[in-house]
Amino acid sequence: MNFTPALIDPMHPLTLKGELPAEILGFGEATTRATQPIWVELLVQKEDEGNYLVTGWAQVPVSLLCGRCAEWFPEKLRAKVEHLFEPPLENSIDLTPFIREDILLELPLNAVCRLGADGRCPITGEFYQPRPETSGSIVSEGVWDALSKLKTKD
Repeated sequence: MNFTPALIDPMHPLTLKGELPAEILGFGEATTRATQPIWVELLVQKEDEGNYLVTGWAQVPVSLLCGRCAEWFPEKLRAKVEHLFEPPLENSIDLTPFIREDILLELPLNAVCRLGADGRCPITGEFYQPRPETSGSIVSEGVWDALSKLKTKD
């Protein structure tokens, strides 16, 4: 998805809508799959001093491998796109790598499917009990006693 800065003036912003192939994301499919195109809606505005502001969003449906049940589940990634381009600029600016990065930043670090209200996995039906909450310090009092002995005496 490209835009040509010379064709945009402050009174006439450029609207870009369209699809990008999911292959640009470069998923190895070990934990993430994208088979449908990325839908993009952007607005390119010329600002003072020759800067160009690109704003909008990109979204793509993906399948993620659940870190809890090890099954695939659907998810829709929606990324906010906001980039400022300052002079000097190329004749044509390719937004594809910027859109790709914005989407990749929306991927969860540890994808897990959403459990039902009863704690059941929506895919396998397995029940997962919540982990017990811990209160207080995970360090025992004996550690503080040992540290107190290390203090230097003035």
